[in-house]
Amino acid sequence: MSSEKSTTDITLDYPASDWKGFFKHHFGPSMMWALISIGGSHIVLGPEMAATFGLFAVWVFAFVYVAKYGAWELGIRYNYGAGENPVEAYDQLPGPKNWMQWFTVIVFGVLYVGITASVGMSTAALAAAITPLSVPVAFVVFVGGAGILVFFAKYSLLEKILIGFTAALGALLILGVFAGPPSTDVAAETVFSLNLGGERTIAFVALFAAVAGFAPTGFSTSVLIGSWSMAKGEGASQLKKHGLDPHDDQYHDYIKEWIQTGRRDFNIGYLLSFVVVIAMVLLATNVLYPDPPGDENFAIAVGEILSESFGEWSFWAMMLGAFAALYSTVITLLDGASRAVGDVIPMAMENDDLDSDLIRRVMVVLIVVVSSLTVLILGNIPVTLLVSVAAILAVTEILFYPANYYIVKKNLPDAFQPSRAWTIYYALSLIAVLGFGVMGAAVELGFVPELVGLLS
Repeated sequence: MSSEKSTTDITLDYPASDWKGFFKHHFGPSMMWALISIGGSHIVLGPEMAATFGLFAVWVFAFVYVAKYGAWELGIRYNYGAGENPVEAYDQLPGPKNWMQWFTVIVFGVLYVGITASVGMSTAALAAAITPLSVPVAFVVFVGGAGILVFFAKYSLLEKILIGFTAALGALLILGVFAGPPSTDVAAETVFSLNLGGERTIAFVALFAAVAGFAPTGFSTSVLIGSWSMAKGEGASQLKKHGLDPHDDQYHDYIKEWIQTGRRDFNIGYLLSFVVVIAMVLLATNVLYPDPPGDENFAIAVGEILSESFGEWSFWAMMLGAFAALYSTVITLLDGASRAVGDVIPMAMENDDLDSDLIRRVMVVLIVVVSSLTVLILGNIPVTLLVSVAAILAVTEILFYPANYYIVKKNLPDAFQPSRAWTIYYALSLIAVLGFGVMGAAVELGFVPELVGLLS
């Protein structure tokens, strides 16, 4: 159990220092976050990038994961060091009143419609491949069903089942790499080479921007993981609950231990997400390279990724696992986005009397209806839609990174401010993230028509 230490007449819960105690009492928010991350980027972009560029995709994902880590690390540092969700402090940013909170509402209320549509379309494509349903109809059935579950908040059993299938898929992918690794010829050809030129250059920029926007998730999820972390009532939030000042020097050791615990939890989810996507890249390189599946063949190609490792039976295991991973993402997106809008609108309007749960339910309905209409109009383009939406995220979600840095610098005691090494890393990684945004803008401004032709 967590150790307890007394400060005057108040007893504070310190985090367990051993791994057994950590997993029993503190582990959790990172796995909720990992459920979001093991979705579109892993099931759609991983195979597409690997099938097009082989093992070079490993370097692309590794670079993106290293560059984007800082935004979430800052969020975790703020969660446990200040005792509140980062979004609560966004009203302190320079500029128009509460502008970043309103921007957060737009991200979760508008952009997440596109995210839900893109991940939901990929989910529907997998369902349509093994049922009589068309992709648009499958989307309405499954995403509409997810909306009903989230609306009434009675989906805990389904969520546990989906988590189980997702975990099983991750294990199968990792084991599959040992049973069916890429050939030495393909490895030698692709691990350090891209062979760019013409359409391949367009495809690389588009897919790189998509990976940068969607893998492992968008920066806005620092708000969601903040909510899940705060729900555990750990760190400085426990001090505030007792009316104690987190800036008081006597609590610094306490806060430091909780920041380390929160970071440990997130690191596990982050590492798991990375290992699974790299396993997917290796398997997709072995089975699909050099023939990227595109929109029409996406679902069947995903099902075949484990075939050379485990035989024909693995097609159905892969289809079921991939469906579960994507569908769990749809449910988490619907729940997380609607709750975020419900929580943030009262902050942005500075009106605590607003009914957050009513706002949440309205948002669930709106996201399901608008995303369904979008898919009914567009038809079956799961890869193209996801690449396009992900490129938009590479541009729009940049703001969460400097926002998290600003509130950390402004609010945390000196003892928990980033070191010089961390500050240098933040600066370099933010430069990389800005580069991702430039590529995302290029995709949206000129490359999408060419990309549609490549993937159709």
